[in-house]
Order: sequence, then structure tokens, then C-alpha cells
Amino acid sequence: MQIEHSEFQDQLVRGLAHRMNNILTLFHGYLGLLMDNQQLDKDTLDGLAKIKAGARAASDLMDRTHSLVRPPAVVWREIKLHDFIHMLKPSFDSLCGPKTTVTLDCPDELPAIWGDATRVKSAIFEIVRNAIEAVFAGGKVHIVVSAASKPPGTPARQSIQWVSIAVTDDGPGIPEELKERIYQPFFSTKKKQNATGLGLTVAAGFVQQMGGVLRYDSKPGKTTFQMLLPSRSEGA
Repeated sequence: MQIEHSEFQDQLVRGLAHRMNNILTLFHGYLGLLMDNQQLDKDTLDGLAKIKAGARAASDLMDRTHSLVRPPAVVWREIKLHDFIHMLKPSFDSLCGPKTTVTLDCPDELPAIWGDATRVKSAIFEIVRNAIEAVFAGGKVHIVVSAASKPPGTPARQSIQWVSIAVTDDGPGIPEELKERIYQPFFSTKKKQNATGLGLTVAAGFVQQMGGVLRYDSKPGKTTFQMLLPSRSEGA
């Protein structure tokens, strides 16, 4: 019964996200046509631009909510992180403010991890996005990928190597009274109007589904989120 209920919830969220995105596509299309009208005054154009930004934020929210459920098709494979993360680096840079920098330390000789490429990409992207938003006014985000030991509490599996993806920022840190809530859906410590509070929820869910561990350490001036992922499947 629990499995059937979980599958029903997944179908419900996927269906809702699909229908909402169809509605939002109409918003984007008609807003684009309206904003092309050269006879509109500045105040009207400014208002339409705000509506368009809201529709874009709603689309992003639905996409991220959709990612909380199990994808209908999952492809497990070995992923070489050196090439994979360097491919994502331009996307990280595009999120940065004018005084924010993202640096990457990812050696080529690391073992490949075992996972679904879409989930791995989403988990890494959400953790890095969270760090960049924490220092958006100006700061540094440093990504370090390295070999790691087996996380305490994980099942003992033979011939399994582990890889660490650690994302550190020099932002204000997470207040002590909020640390137990950071993985809750729709909870955010940020004051940005378009903060969804889903980034860490998505990342934690994906890391867990891949058999990994997500942990963090935070104090004023230094916060590190570390993903620990197995290099290959059990029995491989």
C-alpha cells in the first residue's frame, strides 16, 4: 500500500507539473507578443516584464518540484566527474554576481561514480547554486572533488570506492537555530523574493537515491556541503 501511495503521489506531481507548464507556456508566448508592441508606454512594458519574470520563476518552481519525484526513466552508468563537472562550470559562472567567483579543483585520475547523470547534475547544480546565492553580493565558492573514505553508517560493500564533492562558500553561514530545517521542502534562509526553498531538498533526495550521503558544516564565513557518492554499483 505504501508503494502504491508513493507511485500515486509521483504521478500526481508529474501530472500537475506538466499541466502547469502548459499554462505557463501560454503566459510566456502571449507576453512576448504583447511586449513586442512598440505603442505601449514604459509603465505598461515594465509591468509586463514583471509578469514575465514571475511566470519564469513559476516555471522554475514547477521544474524543481517535479524533480522531487522519481524520474520515469533512470539510466545508471559510470560518470567521470572531471569531464562532467568541467562541463557544468559555465552554468555555475552564469549564476554569479559581478563580484562572485567559482573555482574548481577536480583531478582527472579520480574513479568514476555510479549514478544517473540527470540526478548527479541536478544535485551538484543545486548545491553550487545554494552556495552562490549565499555569497551573491560578493564572495568565493570553491568546489573540491577528491577520493573519500566510506561514510560512517553506510552498508559495508566490497570493492566500493567513494568520491567526495565538497562545495565551500565564505558567506554568513547557517544560523544554529535553523540547521535542523534546511532540508525541509519550501524552507529557505534566503531573503530573495524568488527563493523556492527546494534546492537542498532536491539535492538531498537525489544523493540518497544514488546510495550516497550529503552532509554539511557551517559557521560564519565558511559553509561546506559535501556529497559522498559510491564509485560503482554493489556487486559490480
